[in-house]
Formats: sequence, C-alpha cells, structure tokens
Amino acid sequence: MKYEKMLENIYKIIPEKVKMKERFEMPEFSSFISGKQTIINNLADVAKQLRREPEHLMKFLMKELAVPGTVKGKKGILQGKFKPEVLNSRLGEYVKEFVLCHECGKHDTELITFEGARYKRCEVCGARSPVRSL
Repeated sequence: MKYEKMLENIYKIIPEKVKMKERFEMPEFSSFISGKQTIINNLADVAKQLRREPEHLMKFLMKELAVPGTVKGKKGILQGKFKPEVLNSRLGEYVKEFVLCHECGKHDTELITFEGARYKRCEVCGARSPVRSL
C-alpha cells in the first residue's frame, strides 16, 4: 500500500476533535462587591464553558482564597472583598490545573476517578494526569 493511501486511511479514523484547530478562549468572571461579600454573577456560565461543575470551581476558589462561600443559582458568593483581577487570576490557575491537557494543551478534558484517585482525562489525545482533590 502506498504511503499516501495509508496516511489517508489513518487520517479518516482520527477523531474530529483532534483535527480541529479552534482556539480556547479563557472565560472571565463578572463580579461585584456587595458589603463584605463578592458576588460572581456568571459562575455557572463560566463552569459550563469549562465543562466543570459550578460547585467544583467554587470549592477551588474558596480554598485558594481561604474564605467561605456558596453557590446560589448561577451565582457564586464569596465572603470577602476580591477584585476581578484576583478572581480571574485564580480562574486561570484552575483552568491550567483542572481543564487544559498537560500533553496536547486542548481543553477537551473531563475529571474522572480511577482506582480511588482523581484524574484529568483528555478526550483528544487520551492522556491522563492526576489532579488534587478539593
């Protein structure tokens, strides 16, 4: 079989996600300070865009910022005053640790539990890397 034909056959079986060249656009929080609380208006929307549960994202923020907080509907409420730059910086850390694949850099990942440990599994390249528990 000729090389070109073999290459063509292999390219046919590669998943579409691998072929796509779309760029991942980092979402941003929309937040405001109300009294001694910081309200994140679009927590659920950001979590949905990242394909993660809002509770998981909120738990990460609470741990990183060392404050209590809750999820109410589509909003996240943190006890404390935080500038948008601080929140979006932490969001970037979350994406790097829990969303982007360490091997191929794509954002098509899911969190799985395998043999009692949490992993981030890439749907594009199949790589699996451990993530810390929150």
